[in-house]
Amino acid sequence: MQEILNKELYKEVCEHYELYYKLQPLTARIYALFVFNNCPNGLTFEDILDTFQASKSSVSHSINTLVELNFLEQFKKDNERKRHFRVNRSLFLMRLQDVHQRLIREREISRKLRSYRKINNDELFKQEEYDFYVGHLNEVTESLEKTIQNLKLHINSNGKSN
Repeated sequence: MQEILNKELYKEVCEHYELYYKLQPLTARIYALFVFNNCPNGLTFEDILDTFQASKSSVSHSINTLVELNFLEQFKKDNERKRHFRVNRSLFLMRLQDVHQRLIREREISRKLRSYRKINNDELFKQEEYDFYVGHLNEVTESLEKTIQNLKLHINSNGKSN
């Protein structure tokens, strides 16, 4: 397995996954290892155990979490019983689809709240502020839709399914 070359960047990546994806520290460290080393052939459970010197149950829990979140995919090589893990190749697409859905939901909720507040003569935000906010949500969701379509085309042209 390759040495991690930049420990400060590795630490920053781990902190990012802890903060923004709410991963436990060991889980974030394991995922960062995969991201740093690319690991196209995957790593086995034993590889991860050897690297982190953590308990089997902790490593197992972290791997299961990453698989459930679709951050990692598991596979078996021909004539091997061991499971291998690698970064999910459609992860960027899945992340953008998740952000897209959240923004669409945010826009829907904002519109409903705005209507409710108008009916009850209880305006929370000025119309101009609301228009800026919803206008931005519209621009961002349209941009994300284009990016998602481009990623799908790229993934499909490389023979990988989403």
